[in-house]
Amino acid sequence: MGRKTCELCGRESEPRSLVTHYIVPREVTRLAGMSDSTSVVLCSNCYTELLAWYDKKIYSMAYEPEMKRFRPRSPDEMVREYEAAYRAFAEYKRGQ
Repeated sequence: MGRKTCELCGRESEPRSLVTHYIVPREVTRLAGMSDSTSVVLCSNCYTELLAWYDKKIYSMAYEPEMKRFRPRSPDEMVREYEAAYRAFAEYKRGQ
């Protein structure tokens, strides 16, 4: 087996050190009634950095201004949250 490339940073690595990552976690896509989301192949550095990014950027609660309270996001909203967070992270990595 040859070397493979991280889809975000372009670093070549041995296949065993790369991670297949689903942009939207499987449990969220299942709750939304979807098949699995798009997957990407990432080096361990980008994978770890992306998970930290998700922790900071994805919110499971939404604020309802008219009711002046927070409510849990729906599965469809969570899918959009993960997709938007991934796009922002990929753009950030391209700018480095």
